[in-house]
Amino acid sequence: MRDGGGEARPRRKVQAVRPGLRAWLELSAVLSLVIGVNAFFFPDDPGFRRLEFNPFLIPVVLLGVRYGTLIGGAAGLVGGLWMCLAGRWDLEDGSLVLPGMLVLIGMLVGILSQHQGERLAFVRHYARRLEDRQARARRILSVKQSVIGELQSRIEEQAVSVEAMYRMSRRMSSTEPTDMFQALLQILQADLSVTRAAVYRRDNSEFILAASLDRGVVPAPFEDRLDGESGLVGLSVRLQRRLSALDPEVEAIPVADRGGAVLCGPIWEGKRIEAVVVIQDLPLLELSPSGISRVDALLGWASEVRSRLVRLTEQSDPDYFDRRIGVYRFSYLLETLHREVGRAQRHGLPLRVLRVRILSFAEIPPASVNAARECVSRALFAYLREGDTIGAAPQEDSFLVILPMCEAATATAIGFRMQRAIEGVSNLLPLRLAFEFVDPQSVGRSADAAPPPLEAVA
Repeated sequence: MRDGGGEARPRRKVQAVRPGLRAWLELSAVLSLVIGVNAFFFPDDPGFRRLEFNPFLIPVVLLGVRYGTLIGGAAGLVGGLWMCLAGRWDLEDGSLVLPGMLVLIGMLVGILSQHQGERLAFVRHYARRLEDRQARARRILSVKQSVIGELQSRIEEQAVSVEAMYRMSRRMSSTEPTDMFQALLQILQADLSVTRAAVYRRDNSEFILAASLDRGVVPAPFEDRLDGESGLVGLSVRLQRRLSALDPEVEAIPVADRGGAVLCGPIWEGKRIEAVVVIQDLPLLELSPSGISRVDALLGWASEVRSRLVRLTEQSDPDYFDRRIGVYRFSYLLETLHREVGRAQRHGLPLRVLRVRILSFAEIPPASVNAARECVSRALFAYLREGDTIGAAPQEDSFLVILPMCEAATATAIGFRMQRAIEGVSNLLPLRLAFEFVDPQSVGRSADAAPPPLEAVA
């Protein structure tokens, strides 16, 4: 039989009679048998007083030894010896009183001693069983606590890694190429355990170092420039695809000309190659088809980001930041919201869109409209987080704020703090604000009609 901890546990013997009661039953049975036999063979004189032939003598001595401890056994032996001597020298019947009493006292002391000893042994055995159960419960509890602690640490690590990947994915959408390249290298290091890699940006026929990552034991410098027509980089540019050291096309390139590269892949900007990613140190297990496919997906993601920036630049209004009031334009806000919604669904993180509306917009003089909107935008930038995106709504009296990784209570608290800050300048401009959550999916359905509020917070 096994317990909850998986340890073998011996079967417990079922005792029909308690130990002390068993001793008394044995004594009663033996005495009854001896007295009955003695009375059967000597019906006229049972022999309790005759000493020539007394079958009661030997069982009494044996019972004294059987049930006696040191005191009881000694009393029984002395009493039996006295009875033997009294029977041999034919003493008077009264001489048997003292040895008989000694025998009976020895038997009683032996019975009580055995009873208490068995009770004490039973209590000790029960106490040992309780101690074993308590120790087993402690072991099980320690195992459960260690498992719970391990699960909690893994959950915390997973949450931290998800938030870190979320932040890195936001940096991947940065308009600055250097930030995007650095985020790409960090994702490679977190996802594929890459310890040494670099991104080179194209400059005519050469590639110039733009970002690097070195997590090796002994860091070493990267080359500042790479030839775009030779080595693994040149072959990747000519074939316009990702290449690894396991591809058959790479076998023709000497090892010295590869520059220590294990994998190389291009990043596209529209229809031209803007940069190449060179991985020099990668675990061998990550060179599997699944690992290489993740690298391809990451390169495709980076190319999509760069192509999107090209499309934004080619729009009729390339300036996607309204410098008059200090917020992003609505077109850029829609593009950003589309990416944030997909990213939040992919990572399972909350996303809120907050609409800030100026209730007293009709009371503001036309000459002070831009000043009032700038005042509200400054308050938004001052009280919101660094990663939040603030943009102008289609209506002049409203602003839209994208709040990634933000719960409703946090957004509500931010709104109340901004409202108290706006009250400080209400003597200059009649500003009264209202904050409401809107559905992220309904923002881009109609640029003219404002979506209905889901929850008013002020």
